[in-house]
Amino acid sequence: MEYTHYEDKYCYYIRKPANKPSTFWASYSFLEELRDQKDDSYIVKMMDNLRKNFTEMEEYWLLNRLDTPTTGLLYFAKTPQIKQVYKDLQKQGRVHKYYLLEVWWDIGYWIKKYGNSIDFPIAHHKFQDDRMVVLLTNDLKSKIKWASHEVKTKIEDYSYDKRSNRAIVLVSIQKWIRHQIRSHFSAIGYPILGDTIYGKKKERYDGNLQLFSIGLRVSS
Repeated sequence: MEYTHYEDKYCYYIRKPANKPSTFWASYSFLEELRDQKDDSYIVKMMDNLRKNFTEMEEYWLLNRLDTPTTGLLYFAKTPQIKQVYKDLQKQGRVHKYYLLEVWWDIGYWIKKYGNSIDFPIAHHKFQDDRMVVLLTNDLKSKIKWASHEVKTKIEDYSYDKRSNRAIVLVSIQKWIRHQIRSHFSAIGYPILGDTIYGKKKERYDGNLQLFSIGLRVSS
């Protein structure tokens, strides 16, 4: 397998393929694949460098996780000092993670009516472990397992294609909860293409989930 990668003085950035768990404790994960890599000299060197500072139990200090069907960049801190700075910045709400996604229908209607932020609380589903609940109304609280999380998905930009009746959307998040972007867009009526949990029940699309982690920004 060929790996798409990039690095700067702070982190290593590696593209995770779709339908692969990010880290340990699931089926054979992408992190295990990187750990066991013998043929790609860049990955071998990267993992050797990470092992000098971090253990497997620390996930070689993976800074982010992606849902199994999500594609895109995973970030690894190069040193314990960078790891700590990142954690501090996250607590301050200064880390903004960016994603591209493709949804059904013209999201412009939602933006014109409600603005560019989706900020409904999200909680774990009480009866279905594979999904989350977006609390659009108070009566949905009967379906949640634990306390809800206050999170926001911000729509930064979009482009709508009339012929396909789909939109490409750029979003950013700061705080993060499992399935946040997927469940938020489904809840407002614009499910992501290829989403087998939150998508359209009779979807005429058989590709992978169209959700991609593309980068991050630190605000001042």
